[in-house]
Amino acid sequence: MTIDETVTVKGSPVRSLQRFIEAELTPAQRDEVFSKLPPDFAARFGSPVLATELIPVYLLNRVTEEAAKIKGEALDSFARRAGREAASDAVKGIYRFFARVLTPPALLSKASQMWSSLYSRGELRVDNQTERSARLRLLNYPTETANCLRITGWLERMAEMTGSKQVQVTQTQCFAKGAPHCEWIVEWG
Repeated sequence: MTIDETVTVKGSPVRSLQRFIEAELTPAQRDEVFSKLPPDFAARFGSPVLATELIPVYLLNRVTEEAAKIKGEALDSFARRAGREAASDAVKGIYRFFARVLTPPALLSKASQMWSSLYSRGELRVDNQTERSARLRLLNYPTETANCLRITGWLERMAEMTGSKQVQVTQTQCFAKGAPHCEWIVEWG
């Protein structure tokens, strides 16, 4: 798989990952993570990122992968936890109220708009939606495993913040594993 270095994300998700890494790793471990990155990005990631800055997504994936290795945690659990934290960060203050009063279907109706406001590429589509489930497809987006895992965690936490119980998010297709696009089934009780 060829990594597309042109796909970028705005600073808000980057700042969430920065806070997560800071909370999860010791200063020495963070230094070790940064030593494995291109020097210019290591310096940028080590200091606050502006909400309007554009950061290549593949570098966030490297940070996630290296941090999981250095912490000694499986990428699956580490990246999902990072995604869950990002969702919690996304709904601070008054937005927390909106997440709690929206139903999963109402929140999912905003998913495409949220995606396109943050990422330079890709289209997030919600379809096959019922009262208790939906399918999300991420099209035209060259993702990597770490990114998919963060998205899975983000979806889990966002659904939980609506007050839904028994949230289950299953990735059924993954571009990083050879599928034409990524796909998740989100179910809630």
